[in-house]
Amino acid sequence: MIEASHLGFARSVALGAALTLCAATGALGQTKIIAGMVAPGPPQWPMYVAEELGYHKESNIAIDALSTGATTAQQVAVGAVNIAHSGFPDFVRAADQGAAVKIIINTLAEPPYTIYAKPNIKTIADLKGKTISIGGVKDVTLIYMKGFLAAGGLKTSDVDFLYAKAAGDRFAALAAGGVDAAILNPPTSFRAASLGLSAVGEISDHVKDFPFTVWAVNTVWAEKNRAAVTAFVKSYQRSVAWLYDPANEEQAVSILMKHARIDRNDGKSSYDYLITKLHAFSRTGEISAQTYEKMKQGLIELGDIKEPTPPLSKFYDASFAAASPK
Repeated sequence: MIEASHLGFARSVALGAALTLCAATGALGQTKIIAGMVAPGPPQWPMYVAEELGYHKESNIAIDALSTGATTAQQVAVGAVNIAHSGFPDFVRAADQGAAVKIIINTLAEPPYTIYAKPNIKTIADLKGKTISIGGVKDVTLIYMKGFLAAGGLKTSDVDFLYAKAAGDRFAALAAGGVDAAILNPPTSFRAASLGLSAVGEISDHVKDFPFTVWAVNTVWAEKNRAAVTAFVKSYQRSVAWLYDPANEEQAVSILMKHARIDRNDGKSSYDYLITKLHAFSRTGEISAQTYEKMKQGLIELGDIKEPTPPLSKFYDASFAAASPK
């Protein structure tokens, strides 16, 4: 089982060099890959599948997964982790500022978010003047909220935001009454529903073909370990294909329960929502020119890039996903 431990940013900088050295080789000659992620959960499902089905071992790689929270992009930039999973603006921002970071897989290609609110809030218009918890002042969830609010005739200036990177923290704030609404993804969205909170609407109804999370790599490390990165991407995309086979649903749910530490109801609901309904995981792992056009507009709105915008190749190495079987 991939164990997700916690790693603070200050400690990560101090340990970066040592981690890079120990990542070079693992047991029996396997290449050890240190993977950072905001928090364990359904977004990492294909990685869990690859581990459980032995795809990593077959590919001669071993994954050491760390929960890196809001500093995930920073940690891959300094080399404290080799690869990292987070919202795409985090890595674009780092790369645009000159960090040795590039996206390698488009993972959740559809936003799996629902806006939940206190029971008296029923419509988007009801959110006017309310406090909403989102991921951050420059987080991808802000891009989603702009489109969502606009569908109800509102602007971001019509609401107040409270920031928490992890969905679990946003859910906790909403459940405690500390905010009026929150943008939540599975399994926290299911927990909100179970408490009788109001489902105001889904982001996917208003924002289409717009990536949520991606995997990125420290490019200095990748240059020395290209075979390992390629193996990781191939194993990941193989796992995505496996998840979409209905015959694998029960085993897929069990794998998610084990690694994300959720119950069967949340696991089954995650499958129904992410796999069956949204088809959220990208089958190719690629970022198309059309998708980048949408990404650019969101990034410009966040102030992360300016016109004339850099080419997609500055932020994304397409060669790894292109090498994976389709």
